[in-house]
Amino acid sequence: MSLDDLVSAERTSQPNLCLPHQCEFLSDQWLDQARIFLTAATASRTLPPFSLVERFRNTPRHLGFENNLALWSATFDGQQLRVSRSQPNQPNVSVDGDYQAGLFVAQAVGASIPDAMGRTLAELYHLFGDDALHSTGTFNDPEVTRLFADFHDHMARITVENPDISHRAQAFALNNQIQHIKEQGYAVIKNAITEEFADEVRETSQRAVSAHGGNQLQWMLYQGLPLERLAQNAPLMTLIDATLGRGAVIASLSAIVRGPGPGQIPLHNDYSMIPEPYPDFAMTGVGVWALEDWTPASGPTWIVPGSHLTRRAPRPGEDVSQAVPIEMPKGSVVYFTHGVWHWQGDRSEAGERVTIHAHFNRGILRGLEPKKIDPQMLHRNAPRLGEMLGEDDWFDKLDAHGRDYARAAHMARLQKFTNDRLAALE
Repeated sequence: MSLDDLVSAERTSQPNLCLPHQCEFLSDQWLDQARIFLTAATASRTLPPFSLVERFRNTPRHLGFENNLALWSATFDGQQLRVSRSQPNQPNVSVDGDYQAGLFVAQAVGASIPDAMGRTLAELYHLFGDDALHSTGTFNDPEVTRLFADFHDHMARITVENPDISHRAQAFALNNQIQHIKEQGYAVIKNAITEEFADEVRETSQRAVSAHGGNQLQWMLYQGLPLERLAQNAPLMTLIDATLGRGAVIASLSAIVRGPGPGQIPLHNDYSMIPEPYPDFAMTGVGVWALEDWTPASGPTWIVPGSHLTRRAPRPGEDVSQAVPIEMPKGSVVYFTHGVWHWQGDRSEAGERVTIHAHFNRGILRGLEPKKIDPQMLHRNAPRLGEMLGEDDWFDKLDAHGRDYARAAHMARLQKFTNDRLAALE
């Protein structure tokens, strides 16, 4: 038995939390897919010898790595390729980092696109800090560089989000926010994206809204790459997974542009057609992105803390004296759920407030926007985008032969694992 077989045999207890065409970052299935791709790629190209090693700490415990440290390497001697969990001698390229930070990069498609990886790394270091990922060395041959760019994008298209919600919440320092949502119905993630990314989203949104007329626009997911990236924001999706469960789908992704004056959206909640009393678990959740600094003068969202505990919609003349304006810096997002009461505040500042509203539903519900599945969009993104468009669950998959029981079983396993790990936060 080879070293690779021994390493794999030691971790036969890895849970199956992916569909057959997907894999978890650094899992045995991921390593198998890496071996398949690189074996075929090196056989079809003329390449010099090369070696690469990547090491990641703080891996989720269900992957079963000793000391929560995972390693993989690829070594090519000019004729034969070896993909293993062994440390090569004097590798050309060596990468070290935190698991969740590594996953953040591993899911980013576009390694060959100018500036794409630079933008990804800017967001990575913004979220995780400068010590989250280190790379030393380089490939001197351009063909080897192209090989690994192709490899990166291939693996990104099949690499799923970390299913361990507890591990992810700790990696993004969101434990307090998850608790705050339970108690108050909302939470703020400050600086969830860089100011530069916020400016890019703002410009894209203003241009799209202006082109269509009016002051708001639905289906913003289809208005450009910045919106695709924003929709998958890992910290916000962690709160969505924690409250709505895995398989939550986009109900709508909309932009609202407004100038000075009174708020245009009165007191309400986002539970449409849900009978009272509301269930004690969340049905929907909305993340509102601040693309400028939010102050009381900018016309922010106002929220009535704890109003979700009433399990009903607000009544005319409702006492909202305990309401608070959401104040947060540009690039932050406020997430509210459980039917919490809120409204749009008055704006006394000059200029326009531009916001993106990411509205998600529990996976068993229909969305407000009809789903539009774009194969090219799915191809240029990680599986996370497909999941939020309903591609990983069994709903709408019925055909003449019956239901998609494979996806039903997958989502049941994934949700049970999520619930078990969510309990670890309590």
